[in-house]
Amino acid sequence: MPVVVQLLQSVVVVVFAPLYVGVLARAEAVVASKRGPSIVQPYRDLAKLLRKGSTISDQASWVFRGAPFVIFACYLTVSAIVPIITSVPLPLAFLADLIGGAFVLTLAAFASALAAMDTASPQGDLGASRATWVGSLVEPALILVFFTVGVLSASDNPYLMNHAVRSSPYALVLPAHLLGTLAFFMIVLIENGRIPVENPSGSIEISMIEEGRSIEYSGRLYALMRWGSWMKFFLMSSIFVNVFVVPWGLGGSEHSLGGALLAIPVLLGKLALCGLVIVVIDTSFAKLRFFRIAEFTGAAFLVALIGVVSSYVVSV
Repeated sequence: MPVVVQLLQSVVVVVFAPLYVGVLARAEAVVASKRGPSIVQPYRDLAKLLRKGSTISDQASWVFRGAPFVIFACYLTVSAIVPIITSVPLPLAFLADLIGGAFVLTLAAFASALAAMDTASPQGDLGASRATWVGSLVEPALILVFFTVGVLSASDNPYLMNHAVRSSPYALVLPAHLLGTLAFFMIVLIENGRIPVENPSGSIEISMIEEGRSIEYSGRLYALMRWGSWMKFFLMSSIFVNVFVVPWGLGGSEHSLGGALLAIPVLLGKLALCGLVIVVIDTSFAKLRFFRIAEFTGAAFLVALIGVVSSYVVSV
């Protein structure tokens, strides 16, 4: 049964990631008094792209062709090591902790940057350069965020973090946890190209960061790149709600299939609340100028640092 739950958890990420993005896109359009696309539009886009062939530059090598598969595999690996629908470690959870999962996400970003530069396209090089610069600013803040939660569990294992926050009556209101939660939410916005860092609905090539790395892709390879980016957004949002904000509602301790299935609608409900906050931010703020992004990432780092320092002053 644990193996079945393990497979189910990865399937949930693969299947529902496009729906999560579709619901957010529709909600943003409704808030802006527009009709907007259907919530299943991402599935239609994937189906259309998967039926098409890929146009590849004559300058591209095997790196460009293999990167989408590596990126998709990285996000699929992360789905096996973090609590999505169960609070008990699954058979593959031993592969890495949260810091190890961050390294896997970094590997996906590295593969994406290499692929963008492999075509010798100026737009791809620009997107890779910008995304790498932003990533170098985010990673120190991300590690500090894990330390803020690790103070409670004395571990950086996401399942132990979930258990520690869920079982402690005061954990959710500790300054270290509150500041770590805020910093991680800011990182979710940064890493997934949301406002105020980037406009996810923008189509101006010169201002793209997240999408700039995949601008040279088309057809099936582009479908994998898009699908992978949606999985990343779904995974980071799931970690945010399941470890930091609402650690309850996951599957029981017996790895029962019934408990895991019941946890799916609970997860979608928690993600709906998280998505609502993101929609409010996307529709209430303007995108920052590029060189001011460093201020936003610096603020995330500073908030996480204050959270770590506060853990030495206030504890459970």
